[in-house]
Amino acid sequence: MHRTASNSATRVLVDEYGNRHYLAEELARGGQGVVFRTKDGDLAIKQPLGVPDAADATALPRERFRNIRLLPLPRRILISLPLALLRDEPGYVMRLLNGMKPLETLEMNGTMQRQLENAINTGELRLPNWLANIPDKKTQLRLFYYGRTGSTRRRLFVLSQCASILARLHFAGIVYGDISPKNVFIGEGDAPEVWLIDSDNLRLEMTEGGSGIFTPQYGAPEIVQGRDGGRPRTDCWAFAVLAFQVLTLWHPFIGKKVLESEEESGWDADPPATGEIPADPYEQAYAGYLPFIDDEKDTSNAAIDGCGIPRELVTTLELRRLFQETFSAGRTQPHRRPVMAFWAMELARAFDRSLTCPSCSMSYFADEWVKCPYCDTARPAFAWVTTPQWKMCAPAGPTEICLPHRLVYPFSFEQNNKTEHEVTVDWNRKTIAPLPGTKRFPPDLSFEFVEAAQ
Repeated sequence: MHRTASNSATRVLVDEYGNRHYLAEELARGGQGVVFRTKDGDLAIKQPLGVPDAADATALPRERFRNIRLLPLPRRILISLPLALLRDEPGYVMRLLNGMKPLETLEMNGTMQRQLENAINTGELRLPNWLANIPDKKTQLRLFYYGRTGSTRRRLFVLSQCASILARLHFAGIVYGDISPKNVFIGEGDAPEVWLIDSDNLRLEMTEGGSGIFTPQYGAPEIVQGRDGGRPRTDCWAFAVLAFQVLTLWHPFIGKKVLESEEESGWDADPPATGEIPADPYEQAYAGYLPFIDDEKDTSNAAIDGCGIPRELVTTLELRRLFQETFSAGRTQPHRRPVMAFWAMELARAFDRSLTCPSCSMSYFADEWVKCPYCDTARPAFAWVTTPQWKMCAPAGPTEICLPHRLVYPFSFEQNNKTEHEVTVDWNRKTIAPLPGTKRFPPDLSFEFVEAAQ
């Protein structure tokens, strides 16, 4: 088997062109393989797991990597594709921008929890006052970490960009196949660059459904239950699970039937599972046998206290409708699941409606709250930038604002975040003008200045 990560830092791998690559830290590990950073900050190496080392390159699964290059991929798609195959071991070299980290780093793990606890105990960090009334220490820290990593606003942007990549793949007839927090990589900042890695499972959609590969907890019911293979609609399911978890910090199917399974009135009161249905309630939830925890018609597995952040704080009405259609009707009727285009647009709309609280760093929707729903700080001044097809919130302060492509043109999955206009803003006089040397903005664009709430 491959060497473990503990001694991989000293390894040198050679690709098919004779280039030498010095492995650095392990970036991500999943069921299909492991990704290593190299000493070259913009390159990484992906190696499959479960493949014996072999000197004979013909014995390695190389054809699969070559086939990826033959797919009709959209131009400039932000997916780390194989640049070169390894010469003596299975795997390939791929591009990965320096500083990018997997999406799973937005979820607090045990290491980060210990670091936060130590920083708080030593006085290096201080918990915001609004967290003081939360009795559970871990929940306190998870919400603190949520705010420190960009809160809802940054997560909405990342998810919208991810959905745009998947939408472009689906329009080309290509299935991604293994959506998970380990396979989405993000850069720094409030509006980071987003890439997908692990292109091993890219394939054309086939009538028989293709591969049934998935990451545990993200597989669509028909794949987990062995009734079908990977299709665009199974990608849509996996993405919706990912989005729900990233935004709410909770899995969409872990409700009272799972959490109260040991109580007399809970799951154990039902007949035991038989046949191919797993007996463990968690496995039933992940396999799609239980209802969505926010299902509007079936409350048998409803969310209970502590099941994630309240949805109205982190999702818009339109996003909740997409979750409802995917996880309720779409659980048993895959054709009902909304396509990725809807997710990309509604996540972008939600991002453009959000505002970051200057006091606690949590974000919320500016048109729904006049006070921060977390710390009760009055909503700061901002401006609505509006065109006939779009609306976005511009926080007060910056004197120069970039207006994205989506504000003035129909939504483009490739161009939506591209800067289209640059304007200067005088917040005191409440005036705007194009930045000197840039093109004029369209006449149907308007600024509505909103004063700070009292």
